[in-house]
Amino acid sequence: MGEMKNKENWAPSKFLKDTVSGRYIPNPSYVGIGSRYLCNLFIDDYVRIIRQHAHGKMLDCGCGDVPYYDIYRHLVTDVVCIDWENSLHKNPYVDQYVDLNKPFPLESNTFDTLLAADVLEHIYNPMLFMNEVARVLKPGGKALVMVPYYYWIHEAPHDYYRYTEYALRKFCDENKLNVISLQPYGGYPDVLLDLYNKKYVTTENGVRRFMKITSWIRSTKYYKKLNESMIRLFPLGYCLVAQKM
Repeated sequence: MGEMKNKENWAPSKFLKDTVSGRYIPNPSYVGIGSRYLCNLFIDDYVRIIRQHAHGKMLDCGCGDVPYYDIYRHLVTDVVCIDWENSLHKNPYVDQYVDLNKPFPLESNTFDTLLAADVLEHIYNPMLFMNEVARVLKPGGKALVMVPYYYWIHEAPHDYYRYTEYALRKFCDENKLNVISLQPYGGYPDVLLDLYNKKYVTTENGVRRFMKITSWIRSTKYYKKLNESMIRLFPLGYCLVAQKM
């Protein structure tokens, strides 16, 4: 395995690249209204981390329809995509169907980079999963793991856990993965804004107005100060970069 299946037919799904700003933004045809604020919030962190660390042979783990392919495809030499066979998402790009709660049918010391974006919460045996992550990485290879914290139940019934930064560090320590960076995203005001989005914003016109208002809110000094002071206590999620020792 070396070439992503059907890569010539790949098309953006969860995120689109804005032609004016160059930012990746949530695709309204894919991302539900209730998740629009959160996806707009975390995507810049995801892009930054992928661009900084993705290299060599990539394993996109729990790939779905490979929403981050456009970000990393020019940074890596090969891409292998694995996912559950019964995932809720379409899987036209899956190279191999894998039960991610069991040992991966992949050789050890194979990948330079492993991406698991919003996957770990759907794993009911996370320690085994992280052990497999470490096993298939080459020495010096990097795992890029993004995971929500304050987030509603999704893809039920396969939504099992929410992890603190301490749990994520423990997973790495137990599997000889050196934490390069572990950063929360969101914060107390973002938790409130995301909850408001999920509860009270119900139409496309409404979410467009909401996104404009929240863009202004996030530019204020008060928001920035409050967010910075409380982000460790009220994270919306985490971005982990860990390297195999």
